[in-house]
Amino acid sequence: MESSRTCYEELRYSLVGCEMTIDWLNLAIGSVVGATLGVIADWLIGTRIRRWSELRALTKEYGCLAGQYLNYRIRDDGTHEPTGGTIDITWQPRDGYLEASGFHATGNPEWHSYIRMSREYIGSGIGHYNNANSIHGGIQQVVYSKQTRSFNVMGTTHARKEFAHCWKPRA
Repeated sequence: MESSRTCYEELRYSLVGCEMTIDWLNLAIGSVVGATLGVIADWLIGTRIRRWSELRALTKEYGCLAGQYLNYRIRDDGTHEPTGGTIDITWQPRDGYLEASGFHATGNPEWHSYIRMSREYIGSGIGHYNNANSIHGGIQQVVYSKQTRSFNVMGTTHARKEFAHCWKPRA
């Protein structure tokens, strides 16, 4: 009659007389190569995934702001004076910024801007604008208010003159 062995006993009997040696050089080289390939893969793939994730979050937050807005000059006393101009804003999802174009009341282009919105400070952004008829422009800081659905814009021209505008959605 055969004796029945457990799986453990079978394994134990099969390993008796079997020696395993560790080749430390191969182990070290394999570890270094594996770690190096892991770093390279993280750099190549991880960077793309992080950028895609950031663009997706920016699109979720700011994509809905695209549209047409009316331009108001903010006077020193805080009142809003209509300029008659309009602002067309489009969201650029592949690059993660707002593209804004300002038009005179006559419909002629006045300026063009790319505004990089912040993920850290929700609703705020900064951009550089160029006047349509010259190479000069300036810097503009924007703050979007969800309550009023409008942009408060503060800026500085190339001549270091400050201005303040409010862009309100066209009804």
